[in-house]
Amino acid sequence: MLNQRALESIRSKNFSDLLEVMRKKGMCSLSQITAKMDVGLTTVKKCVEEGVKCGMILPGEAADSTGGRKAQQFFINAKYQYYLIVITDNNDLICKIYDFNKRCVEETQKTFSMPLYYQTLCDEIDAFTVRYEVGTICLSLPCVIKSGRVVDWYYNPELQGFDIQGALEKRFGVHVVVQNDMKLTVLGAEARPEGEPTPNLVTAQFGHNGIGVGELVNGRVLEGHSGFAGEVGYIQDIRKNIMGTSYLAKIVRSVIICINPQKIIFYHSQRQNNFPRIFEEAIRGLPGYAVPEYVISDEYLQDITVGFFKVIDEKGYFKKESKSDE
Repeated sequence: MLNQRALESIRSKNFSDLLEVMRKKGMCSLSQITAKMDVGLTTVKKCVEEGVKCGMILPGEAADSTGGRKAQQFFINAKYQYYLIVITDNNDLICKIYDFNKRCVEETQKTFSMPLYYQTLCDEIDAFTVRYEVGTICLSLPCVIKSGRVVDWYYNPELQGFDIQGALEKRFGVHVVVQNDMKLTVLGAEARPEGEPTPNLVTAQFGHNGIGVGELVNGRVLEGHSGFAGEVGYIQDIRKNIMGTSYLAKIVRSVIICINPQKIIFYHSQRQNNFPRIFEEAIRGLPGYAVPEYVISDEYLQDITVGFFKVIDEKGYFKKESKSDE
């Protein structure tokens, strides 16, 4: 028999799948939704009724009759809640506000100094929460993160040990997701709607925020005991040695040997983009069956965003925090 956690996971997936169908189709009937899902009409009806009750789904016009009773149609309430995504990239905060249809309605960029990072972050969030009903805050950081806590931030050591997720939840009273930027990219890259499923995937970037990789093995992001998995900058003592190719090739080779990915995605950066040479050096002498495909991408920010939405759906954060949860 399924335990309560497994049942809740199935329920959340059904709900998130239903919302994605409605976002793509717009106004639609129960039968139209059911035709696009792997569950029956009864399950769809229950999810829609619950969505209408809490305000995330609204009843629309009845569909044109084809000879029988007109079918009630429904659509997503775009203003039900807003998602605020904040990406920490170099010394900039890139803030994007999305409505409940996952459409970006505003984007800003703010430069910060490291000693004032948290204060600048809160000021930016404040500016959005006074204008939008933000239900979920998503924060990506270029550092070691475990369970919402900063374990190690090489460029901002003053925040080491800081439970930034807990602090933001307490201050703003909403759902908060905090995760390492590269772990989000690998989640997002695998979830791209136009892409093929790639359960064994690596993403890599050399430059914006140092040296980082994201690793997906059998569909799961590798975090490790303390969130340290993927911190390849520690492979040797010399850090930030990224202008040449030999050191980076050593990193890529180590990742290929340890992870055996199907694909590696290299993101363009401001400092190092000589990926063909890096890859050629990395695979030298490896057996052909172990050599992954590689691609070069400009979708770093977009993959972080898609990664956040995947986490939101998995955690059920499409439902706002209730007063009883606060």
